[in-house]
Amino acid sequence: MIPISLLLLSWQSHQTLKATLESYRRNGLLNITDDKLIYFQQISKKDIKIAEQYGLQYYGSGKNIGIGAAYRFLAERARHPYILYLQNDFQLIHDVNNNPSELTDGIELLSQHEIDVVLYRSRSRPGEPNWATDNVRGNEERWQSHLFNSLYWMENPEQAYPDKILRNAAKPNFLQTTARYMNYTDNPALYRRDWLLETLGDYFTANDPHDITWPERVIQPWWETQGFRIAQAEGLFEHIRLDRGGWQRRLIMWPVPLLKATGLYDRVRTMPLVQSLKAKL
Repeated sequence: MIPISLLLLSWQSHQTLKATLESYRRNGLLNITDDKLIYFQQISKKDIKIAEQYGLQYYGSGKNIGIGAAYRFLAERARHPYILYLQNDFQLIHDVNNNPSELTDGIELLSQHEIDVVLYRSRSRPGEPNWATDNVRGNEERWQSHLFNSLYWMENPEQAYPDKILRNAAKPNFLQTTARYMNYTDNPALYRRDWLLETLGDYFTANDPHDITWPERVIQPWWETQGFRIAQAEGLFEHIRLDRGGWQRRLIMWPVPLLKATGLYDRVRTMPLVQSLKAKL
């Protein structure tokens, strides 16, 4: 067993959830810990059935309380000192039962207080959509606060940005930076439980009144002024959504190239209505 609590969020999307949990079972994630928690927004009988099928401790609400509030709820109930945050559309694409080294190395970096956050979205197979590649790539000067995302399209970003990104001395398979150059993200990430609750707990429940599903809006302006240390190796999870995001997402995303060409993209994409639609897809 590894001293990690798995904390998973889900909102409807049962086909996506089952495929994700099956990837966890197939690749050993459900075997490495005895503390597996899931929070269902707008919980249903079908949600409960799926949780029981995969041996998850389930919680939920009849409404959507927001990503941040649900994460805090689970973190407060986690039993292990390290917590791995997950969502229902991030499938595990590496066998951690036979090779858990990226997780155990992440724990070691956290335990020695060298690193505060370890990210686990796959570099080679990040999945779609990937906000960073869609928005930051080609606009790196403008998005200095998101520069660490260049690891998705650069093999050695530390060579391009040596004053901002470096290789970890003890574990050179991990790149690292600070919160100044890597945005807060609710993509798969490993934290020290106590650090997270003390540092981010209140921010998780201080939701944007226009859209409680996006804690980044509240966290990011403060986050990028901090010195938190963030690391990532190859990554373990791929974003794969099956229930939603097909023709619906294409319908609202088709104007993107035109908006980028006219310079209106950044203004439109931050509108509450657009953010809400993207979250639901």
